[in-house]
Amino acid sequence: MNLEIRPVARGAAERIVRGPRARDPVADLRWAEEYPLDGDIRACSAYLGQLQKRVYREPFGYYQIVVDGIVVGGIGFHGPPRDGVVEIGYAVVPSWRRRGVATEALRRLLTLAAGLNDVSRVCGRADTDNVASQRVMTAVGMQLVGRDPDFLHYELELELSAEA
Repeated sequence: MNLEIRPVARGAAERIVRGPRARDPVADLRWAEEYPLDGDIRACSAYLGQLQKRVYREPFGYYQIVVDGIVVGGIGFHGPPRDGVVEIGYAVVPSWRRRGVATEALRRLLTLAAGLNDVSRVCGRADTDNVASQRVMTAVGMQLVGRDPDFLHYELELELSAEA
């Protein structure tokens, strides 16, 4: 499996928000049949809002999860870090679940985050009944740090590089 996470630019984000029929066959990679999911649309809407308000900073945006040249989901940061903490989110279309795609994509996003001077901790959350997402976060080393009626909250303290 050849997996990569690809940053999404404004034009692609606008097409994702408009839905599957908006895909540009020249500019965009092939999308899995179920892509984009509602979460991808919300994430790209938020990203476009950050661009409009000029609060977006690279690389704290939305990325497509690409497997063998097909977009099968999305992953990214909910915005730039606050006090060294970034929140992550991700989703994979149903036909590509249970293959390790989300876990590998999250590993790659965490590697990206670990290389950033202004990020010391990553957090994420999963619905209390979303066992698959809980397993993804624990598989990459995130620890359960809290819960509320709707979500389980996970965190990972990033190791400081020798350059820091």
